[in-house]
Amino acid sequence: MMRTIHLTVAIAIAALAFASSALALGGAGYAKISADWSTPGVVHVHVVSNHSIHGTATTTCGTAVNVTTALDSWYDNPVIHQNEDDFDVDISAAGHGASCTITVNDGHKVLAQQSFVST
Repeated sequence: MMRTIHLTVAIAIAALAFASSALALGGAGYAKISADWSTPGVVHVHVVSNHSIHGTATTTCGTAVNVTTALDSWYDNPVIHQNEDDFDVDISAAGHGASCTITVNDGHKVLAQQSFVST
């Protein structure tokens, strides 16, 4: 529970700093990925953005996992004053130690990407 709170606060601070920078540069859209892969076989993904993009988040782990999730469940996160979409991806087929990547795309370009090793 405490780890989740710390993770949420860290996400909020990073998102606000990133949002301020993006807005200072003319309000360009962006996405920020936060992932918690502490549960074996599952990655909990949080995508934060300054607007509700109609895009996708693709999670890949080699050839074993290739999951595309529509970003269509946005809600206003009152703590960070940003839009957020959360979802879980089953990466159990990848096994322990696989190289994985989460990519957020708005349909035209990659907005964010994060790599991790499965547990």
